[in-house]
Amino acid sequence: MTTIGKKYSILFQTAGDIPAPHAFHALVRFELTSGGKLKAEFTQEYIDRDEIPLDEIEAEGFSENDDFSWKGNLPKFWLDNLLQIHQKSEWIEAVNSQVLFMEPDSTEWISPTVEKDWIRFTEELIQACLEEGGKELPMEMTLGSLEKNNFYEKIRLEWSFSRREVTAQKLSGEKVVFKLSDWDEGQNQLKSWIEDEASRKDLYQFPTSRGIYWLMNNEVWLPYTPNQEGRIWEWVDKEARVK
Repeated sequence: MTTIGKKYSILFQTAGDIPAPHAFHALVRFELTSGGKLKAEFTQEYIDRDEIPLDEIEAEGFSENDDFSWKGNLPKFWLDNLLQIHQKSEWIEAVNSQVLFMEPDSTEWISPTVEKDWIRFTEELIQACLEEGGKELPMEMTLGSLEKNNFYEKIRLEWSFSRREVTAQKLSGEKVVFKLSDWDEGQNQLKSWIEDEASRKDLYQFPTSRGIYWLMNNEVWLPYTPNQEGRIWEWVDKEARVK
């Protein structure tokens, strides 16, 4: 099936329990050009903020100008992944769901009967567009030893959503780049790990005890847990040499 010149559209909205000022809508459109480039158009609009004072919005880390739009190119595997998920999905007429999809040569939105894979795919796609548009940096995880108020770095991981690539860096400066095939495995384990820890404690709070921690984007503290599944975490365990 040729995909050149065909336009695919995804409309995403945050879950109903996500309040303003965090709630938003996002629209992504894809088109593969004859030159092999994947053209993307992205818009993100924050919603339901009219009744919230600006100081409360800013207290949550936002501003009055958070809406964002970008046009550019993404790696072609984003379209390949979309088509793989699309092929496995069943569809119904558009309902009030988090993800809506518009097929090429159509003007009607449709909804997947099972949203889980689409939500994850679209959330990562949105992050990729924000990276490529310069709105956000790749996710960064720094592993270090916390002693009193000092954090001694051991290893750093950079997760580029636009390239679906993980770059690991040692203190020596040596870098290791993990393959695309390691991405899903690493992300699956990380999501499960974060959800488990977040169910027991506020990960944004500075730790009250010494130990080995991951510091994510200079905001989230995640206790180091060895023997996580996946090549990325196996490499970390080996290189960190945590006793």
